[in-house]
Amino acid sequence: MSGSEDLERLQTKIDRLERENEKLRISNRRWIRIAGTDDLTGLPNRVFFSTALLPQIISAANAEGQGFVCIMVAPDRLGDINQKYGSEVEDQIVNGLSEYLKENVEADEKLVHIDGANFVVIVPKGDQAQAKRRTRQIRAQVVSRHFECGDEAVTLTLSMGVTIQPAESQGAGTKVKEVAEDLLRRMGVALDQAKKQGGDKVVEDFEADEA
Repeated sequence: MSGSEDLERLQTKIDRLERENEKLRISNRRWIRIAGTDDLTGLPNRVFFSTALLPQIISAANAEGQGFVCIMVAPDRLGDINQKYGSEVEDQIVNGLSEYLKENVEADEKLVHIDGANFVVIVPKGDQAQAKRRTRQIRAQVVSRHFECGDEAVTLTLSMGVTIQPAESQGAGTKVKEVAEDLLRRMGVALDQAKKQGGDKVVEDFEADEA
């Protein structure tokens, strides 16, 4: 085998490796995008909430000595709407609600699309009074809005589950994953209770924050 053939074989291998590396780079970029952002709404998703957003918020809360509020928001009667208009309208409702929430979050707040039709509004430096104020405002604003539903428009009510994460002293060793799981669990339980009460309700889980 001549030297030129060896070089040609080597170049072929190099070209193949470069193509494989480029495929990996594209795949990694896509994974990062999927892991960080919800495709339907363009909002940060549950993975981003747990791994990136929450650590920042916890660090800021601990540094400033002030807790923060998390409000889980979901539309009521989505099953009834699906039954009347078809399951394909759910994306319209979820996307419409996301646009409404984007328009109505305050400057320092964060909005996350956790899953399905569930969203979380994070209120930095929040307390019980702030939580009550924001839930009243969000619910009051949504009743005057119409959401696309197929060729028609519907009004929505919202159920909400609310928690407060208190600040911890510096060096307390906050475990972000555990905090995220606990917040999501408590909000989810509170939201389920709101829906079981007939919807258009706010259920607050402040017991752990007062302990």
